[in-house]
Amino acid sequence: MSCKLLFDRDLYTPCHIQVPDSDYRLSGLYVDNQFYSFLKVVPEARKAVDIMLRLGKHDHTVALTQTRRGYAVWGHEPDARYAPPARKPGYGIKPVFGPQPSLLVADENAYQTCRLQVPDVTKPLMALTYNNRYYSFFKQDIDANKILDIAAKLARRGDETLMVIEPAMYTLALLEPNGRLA
Repeated sequence: MSCKLLFDRDLYTPCHIQVPDSDYRLSGLYVDNQFYSFLKVVPEARKAVDIMLRLGKHDHTVALTQTRRGYAVWGHEPDARYAPPARKPGYGIKPVFGPQPSLLVADENAYQTCRLQVPDVTKPLMALTYNNRYYSFFKQDIDANKILDIAAKLARRGDETLMVIEPAMYTLALLEPNGRLA
């Protein structure tokens, strides 16, 4: 599943949106010409990851922001439209371009570990293959908060990241477009 990690305020525009199945304006985010509606705030990174994985089972794309109370989870709304403030009907929304999406995987059958040779490193790297693409291991930790923070920074600078979610461990891996099996 794909997730936008929007941990810096300048990566998105808060707004209100209208979705086809509701008469009410919903709290939303606008990033990369897409709208996301607010779903829930959770205090812990682990709970946010669990919610994102549950949504991912239904092929939903999500966004994650940080708040004073924890993490806010936002669901992608492909059919939403911008709902300007009632007092300013001509108020527009500026385009904002966010970070690379991060991939989350929890199914251990969806990926395989391997050894990877990359052009700028002499020794083979521990890596994994997912959807016919190679990702080198970057960081493993039991703390979801640390992994999400690092993934958000890497995605912001343009790296494609993959997070493998296991019951007791989080693994962050980086796409190696020029990698080949060692």
